[in-house]
Amino acid sequence: MKNAHLRFGWLTYVKSTEKTTTSIKLRLDRFIGEVLPDPPRQAKAHLISVIGGDTQVAAVSAAISLGDRFMVEGPGLQPIRVCLERNAQCFKGSVQLAGRKKPLRHLIGLSEEFASSNVSAGSGRTLLASSENRFIWASLAHIHGIPGTPDWADWFAGELETHKAIIRTLGIGCAPVLVKGEKEQFLSWLSWGVESGAVSLPAETGSIRWPGLSLQDLFLPAD
Repeated sequence: MKNAHLRFGWLTYVKSTEKTTTSIKLRLDRFIGEVLPDPPRQAKAHLISVIGGDTQVAAVSAAISLGDRFMVEGPGLQPIRVCLERNAQCFKGSVQLAGRKKPLRHLIGLSEEFASSNVSAGSGRTLLASSENRFIWASLAHIHGIPGTPDWADWFAGELETHKAIIRTLGIGCAPVLVKGEKEQFLSWLSWGVESGAVSLPAETGSIRWPGLSLQDLFLPAD
């Protein structure tokens, strides 16, 4: 994790009233967003993860609950205005650093869509925090209750590309994707795959072991 701070972005929040203007700028270590077609240079935020002091984090948490907008920028991402929209969830924690008396405060904000797999299952769109084939296939199989084996991950990723059902979204500290499609559509691909021999069913009956993926696999880039 050497020089990890170089991969961080910034989240800026400005609040103006008749008498005062408050401006807060926090380090942003993770961000997932989706560009909106209109108005330009705005996006719907699905995940923000910021680090700062007590007052700063409290202000950002209150802003999220009010549906206020922020400016986000970072490596590979030009400044863009974002909002988590209604029913967003916030989670707070502390980060103790060596040589620092007071811990830093950590805030994670999640959109309603990203926090609930039930929303994804019924909307025909699934937002995922990683573009890794194994993670995409395992996530969709779990969310939609699709039968399959881990070995089908690369083939299924190819089907997503062929049908233009996968879109790369905005990200800092991760490589998120948006998958479009419903359970019936995915099952029809699998049916064709088995019938054509592109994928094969297990030779033996029994439970199937899926490899585990940790948060480190998704969010910690290789140095």
